[in-house]
Amino acid sequence: MDEHRAHERVKVNIRIAYRDTGYAYKIGRVSNISRGGAFIVTSSPPGLVNEFMTASIDVEDLGKIIWVQGRVVRKNGAGMGIAFTRIDGKGLDLYLSHLGIPV
Repeated sequence: MDEHRAHERVKVNIRIAYRDTGYAYKIGRVSNISRGGAFIVTSSPPGLVNEFMTASIDVEDLGKIIWVQGRVVRKNGAGMGIAFTRIDGKGLDLYLSHLGIPV
């Protein structure tokens, strides 16, 4: 399968707390992340693709919380793919640099 993503992804295993449009707080794990989005492993993804969410990614390696907003672009039995619509750019760049991803 050809890769069509605009941003390089890296595998991670970090906690995320998110709130969908129903305003319920939920917990999951980020399994991969890039400048443009992430895949969140969760047993309770939002009901609809294109639903918006707000999340805090707990980057324990850096002692930092990265705030993001995103839109669900795909779902499957393992979780959901998120395209970021707003991000803490400095925090995300710092984390991606820490992981070896050029920003």
